[in-house]
Amino acid sequence: MKFVATFNEGKASVGLQHINPENDLYHLYGKDNVVLFYTLRYPEQPLVVKGAGAGADVTASGVFADIVRAAI
Repeated sequence: MKFVATFNEGKASVGLQHINPENDLYHLYGKDNVVLFYTLRYPEQPLVVKGAGAGADVTASGVFADIVRAAI
Protein backbone atom coordinates (compact mmCIF):
# COMPACT_ATOMS: atom_id res chain seq x y z
CA MET A 1 0.00 0.00 0.00
CA LYS A 2 1.25 3.45 -0.94
CA PHE A 3 -0.18 6.89 -0.31
CA VAL A 4 -0.77 8.25 -3.82
CA ALA A 5 -1.94 11.62 -5.16
CA THR A 6 -3.20 11.93 -8.73
CA PHE A 7 -4.18 14.87 -10.92
CA ASN A 8 -6.06 14.10 -14.10
CA GLU A 9 -8.15 16.42 -16.30
CA GLY A 10 -8.36 19.08 -13.60
CA LYS A 11 -9.36 16.72 -10.79
CA ALA A 12 -7.17 15.72 -7.87
CA SER A 13 -7.44 12.69 -5.60
CA VAL A 14 -5.37 11.40 -2.70
CA GLY A 15 -5.50 8.08 -0.89
CA LEU A 16 -4.02 4.66 -0.21
CA GLN A 17 -3.62 2.41 -3.23
CA HIS A 18 -2.39 -1.13 -3.69
CA ILE A 19 0.70 -0.91 -5.90
CA ASN A 20 1.94 -3.89 -7.92
CA PRO A 21 5.69 -4.63 -8.19
CA GLU A 22 5.62 -3.60 -11.89
CA ASN A 23 4.58 -0.05 -10.96
CA ASP A 24 7.24 2.70 -10.64
CA LEU A 25 5.76 3.62 -7.24
CA TYR A 26 6.48 0.16 -5.82
CA HIS A 27 10.20 0.84 -5.30
CA LEU A 28 9.64 4.00 -3.28
CA TYR A 29 11.26 3.81 0.16
CA GLY A 30 11.55 5.99 3.25
CA LYS A 31 11.44 9.72 2.52
CA ASP A 32 11.60 9.33 -1.27
CA ASN A 33 9.14 11.14 -3.51
CA VAL A 34 8.32 10.34 -7.11
CA VAL A 35 6.29 12.09 -9.80
CA LEU A 36 5.11 10.16 -12.86
CA PHE A 37 4.25 12.31 -15.90
CA TYR A 38 1.88 10.70 -18.40
CA THR A 39 1.68 13.06 -21.38
CA LEU A 40 1.03 12.94 -25.10
CA ARG A 41 4.74 12.22 -25.54
CA TYR A 42 4.78 9.64 -22.70
CA PRO A 43 1.33 7.99 -22.86
CA GLU A 44 2.24 4.44 -21.81
CA GLN A 45 5.60 4.65 -20.05
CA PRO A 46 5.77 7.83 -17.92
CA LEU A 47 8.59 10.28 -17.47
CA VAL A 48 9.74 9.53 -13.89
CA VAL A 49 11.25 12.12 -11.53
CA LYS A 50 12.41 10.59 -8.25
CA GLY A 51 14.39 11.98 -5.34
CA ALA A 52 14.66 12.58 -1.63
CA GLY A 53 11.65 14.07 0.10
CA ALA A 54 11.75 16.38 3.07
CA GLY A 55 10.96 13.86 5.80
CA ALA A 56 9.37 14.58 9.16
CA ASP A 57 12.15 16.72 10.69
CA VAL A 58 12.52 19.09 7.74
CA THR A 59 8.76 19.37 7.27
CA ALA A 60 8.20 20.09 10.98
CA SER A 61 10.88 22.79 11.03
CA GLY A 62 9.34 24.40 7.94
CA VAL A 63 5.87 24.42 9.49
CA PHE A 64 7.29 25.82 12.74
CA ALA A 65 9.11 28.59 10.82
CA ASP A 66 5.83 29.48 9.06
CA ILE A 67 3.99 29.67 12.39
CA VAL A 68 6.67 31.91 13.90
CA ARG A 69 6.67 34.12 10.80
CA ALA A 70 2.85 34.44 10.93
CA ALA A 71 2.91 35.29 14.66
CA ILE A 72 5.33 38.22 14.22
